[in-house]
Amino acid sequence: MPAHNVVIHIDRQERQTSPGANFGHHLASLAGLGPEDHLLLEVDGEIDVPVAKADLIFIRGGEKFSIGPVGGAPDNPVRRLPLHFKLNDQTFLNHTGKLQHAKMTTSELKHAAGEENVDLWADLDEIADVLVADDSRIVLQNEDKFFTVKRDHDDRFYDVTVLLDGEDRAMRFPAEMTVEEAIRQSLPPKDKPQVTDFSMVDRNVGTEPLPVHTTLQAAGVRTGHVLSITRNNGGGGV
Repeated sequence: MPAHNVVIHIDRQERQTSPGANFGHHLASLAGLGPEDHLLLEVDGEIDVPVAKADLIFIRGGEKFSIGPVGGAPDNPVRRLPLHFKLNDQTFLNHTGKLQHAKMTTSELKHAAGEENVDLWADLDEIADVLVADDSRIVLQNEDKFFTVKRDHDDRFYDVTVLLDGEDRAMRFPAEMTVEEAIRQSLPPKDKPQVTDFSMVDRNVGTEPLPVHTTLQAAGVRTGHVLSITRNNGGGGV
């Protein structure tokens, strides 16, 4: 089922868009902008951030954008205060010695994580996580959360159906993600801290819970499989 639209504000007018990954060209189309203008993400206490057509931003609802002339502000402004988004469950810290800018590329985030041959994913609450393309440039917000997964060139990710609390949801997981992390990504925010209270069964493999510290690939999960999540002490799942 598609995620419900959320409300953002552009030039003080309400607009609706899908939550999660949004490109600048889509947001600009919502405002009917011409080539001489662009959107700027309003950030308290900071220079507002221009959102270029190819830039990626993760929308949660409530974001505010103003409209300004192209070239009227730095394309990637320097932050006055450091960003505090999460990368692999840790608060991002800028150890490069360089100035902290408002946007980072996928490659820069991978480098910050100390990994290169990995995929970068955006961890999005209540909607499916997003595999971030290698050529993306992201308008960062403190609420953003990312994680990296070892890249398997032969079979990078699986498209599966997850059954939880009587509902089924289409999800995409990296092949090298552990079963425990796949459970965590499937749970609602309130249950994520209790991930060890849940088990996952691949109905295409058998009836026994998958080993939580094994990768999905090693556990036998494949595209098209149905994964059922249940609470260990009863309840949840289907």
